[in-house]
Amino acid sequence: MLTSIKTVLFSIFTIAILSCQSETETSKTLSPEETQGQELLDKTIKAHGGLTTWNSFEGLSYNLANSGKNLYQITQLHDRRTYTKADDFEIGYDGKVAWSLPNAEKVPGKAAAFYYNLDFYFAAIPFVLKDKGVNVFYDGKVTINEKEYESLKVTFGSEIGLTPEDVYYLYIDPNTSLLEILTYSVSFFDKENAGINSAKVYSDWQNVEGIMMPGSMRNFAWKDGVMGEENTNYKRVFSDYKFLESIPDNSVFEVPEGGVIENI
Repeated sequence: MLTSIKTVLFSIFTIAILSCQSETETSKTLSPEETQGQELLDKTIKAHGGLTTWNSFEGLSYNLANSGKNLYQITQLHDRRTYTKADDFEIGYDGKVAWSLPNAEKVPGKAAAFYYNLDFYFAAIPFVLKDKGVNVFYDGKVTINEKEYESLKVTFGSEIGLTPEDVYYLYIDPNTSLLEILTYSVSFFDKENAGINSAKVYSDWQNVEGIMMPGSMRNFAWKDGVMGEENTNYKRVFSDYKFLESIPDNSVFEVPEGGVIENI
C-alpha cells in the first residue's frame, strides 16, 4: 500500500515538473521582437484604458458615418456577435455565420462576411490584438511626416478568420502611448496581390467609461512607408459610444427571416 502511494505521489510530482518545464519552454520560444512587441502592446492597451476595464463590459454600441452611410452597430465583446443597421441594409454575425438583409448588394465590399466586424475591429484596436492567434512583433522606431513613432507588426494564425494573410502595422505616439496610425493589407478579395497601400489616422479620442475610443478615422494613401493624399470617401466618424453591461436584445444577432447567409 505504501509503495502504491509513493508511486502515485512520484507520478504527480513528475507530471508537475514536466508541466512547469513545458510552460517554461513555451515562454522561451518568444523571440526578442515578440517579447518587446507584447510589452509595447501592453503599454498601449494600458494607455487606452486597460484590458481589465475593456473585459468588464459585455457589449459596445455606437453610431457611425462611413462612406456616406449612417449606421448603428452593436457587438458582443466576448463572443464577437455583431449587428449593423443602415438605411438600406442590415448585416450581422450570429456566432457561426454572417448574414445580410435583404442582401449584400449595398454592403461595403458587397459581402457581409467581409464587413460584419470591420468597423468594430478598427475601433477596438489595440484591445482585440490580445485575441488568441494574434502575433505581435516590435518593429522599431519609425518616422512618418517628421514625427517619430514606436511601431508594431501584427500577423494572424492560419486558423484566424477568413483572411489570416492580413498584416497590420501600428504606429504609436511615444508620448501618449495612443495609437495614431494603422497601415494594413486587405487579402479578402485577392490573397495573391494583397499589399499595404492604405493608412488610417486615428484622432478625436474620447474617454468612454475609462476607455479611449477614436472619434474619427481618416484614410490616406500609403506607399513604401510614405503617407500620401487623403481619400475622403473612407472617412469614419463615430458618435454615441456606449459600453454595455448586458446586451439589451440578443435576438438582433440571429439570422432574420429572408436573411442571406455567408459562411465565415
